[in-house]
Amino acid sequence: MVNHDIDFFDNRFLMFVMDHMAYEYEKAGKNPIRLTLGKSELPLHADINRAIVAALENFKTSSLVFPGGLPELKERLAQYYKDKNNLEINPENIIVSVGTSTIFRNLFYLFLEKGDDVLLPIPYYSLYHFSALLARANIKYYKIDMDTLQLDRQSFKENFTDKTKLVVINSPGNPLGNYLTMEDLKYIDSVVEGRAPIINDEVYENVCFDRQSPSVMEMTDAKSVFITTNSFSKGYRMYSRRVGWCIVPDELVTPMTVIQHHTLLTTDPVCQYGALKALDYQDEVDYIRNLYKGRRDYTLEQFEHVENVRALPACGSFYLTLDCQEFMKASGIKTSLELATRIMEKTSVATVPGADFGLPETLRLSYSATRYNEGIDRMVDFFRSY
Repeated sequence: MVNHDIDFFDNRFLMFVMDHMAYEYEKAGKNPIRLTLGKSELPLHADINRAIVAALENFKTSSLVFPGGLPELKERLAQYYKDKNNLEINPENIIVSVGTSTIFRNLFYLFLEKGDDVLLPIPYYSLYHFSALLARANIKYYKIDMDTLQLDRQSFKENFTDKTKLVVINSPGNPLGNYLTMEDLKYIDSVVEGRAPIINDEVYENVCFDRQSPSVMEMTDAKSVFITTNSFSKGYRMYSRRVGWCIVPDELVTPMTVIQHHTLLTTDPVCQYGALKALDYQDEVDYIRNLYKGRRDYTLEQFEHVENVRALPACGSFYLTLDCQEFMKASGIKTSLELATRIMEKTSVATVPGADFGLPETLRLSYSATRYNEGIDRMVDFFRSY
């Protein structure tokens, strides 16, 4: 019936499979700990909530329709980049949408035809992979080294060809929390040399732990076209409010806006007014960054002496990856879903199978749980006693 060659069952987002399992545990009174979604456990600042409520209760603001985003929000985001990166960005070049997931889907449709090559990092955020499947593109990968968490430049060079019509970069990365250095960004630009657009996913740029991740926004002499995506979902904790944006060159303003004319109509203006207020509270972003840095550090300390499991030292993002290859081999566990399920059954801790990200022998842990440290303690006990 479905006119597509995607196996939708095999392409389930296992994060949601495990999160739903946690939901069923909650219904059964088992009080699980969710290390699944990149959704902060902390409520929004009261002033942000008040701005949302005020916009909702005012019919004039709650009924506004701007397919490309509220002009006030676009202007404020342009000012944000002026203050942060000393960049002059025309607000018209900022397209606001319901998070960045729809933005990626639309960009992939614009740039890719069936049989075109798209170059993704591996590991990847599953959105990139699924957007490529929807576009019926050929997926090629460049590697992020699991030992150094650095870009494998040779793999990037080998897999970028004249057939490549789109490139995606992500720093800080999901799931590894890795950074691309400024030298990496310049290297990528030198290889691509303007032959394909590059989507620069910076959704975690304000959740950097030990140092700030470099950004393509700092590059003044790039030869390639970079399209930057970002969101209020992470550092600003507005996961369910769904407000994201992209910065596009002039020639993409009309195509991206017209797609949203027909397929979106508008991002909820109530949520956009909340986003406007959130930009006034950078101290809230600082708080969550420091909180999650502490949880990163606790995880590394607790797993330091766990045999056959390696906790990878994330530099940023909401996540830490456990390399479980040796443990799975020793215990006869075949898949990351099987491992995550066993952990859930034994400890009531929900994790994300690494198969979601092209790393089938890993687990991803989200820092965003109030009982995070307790969850880590339970997992350490699981691995030590298995």
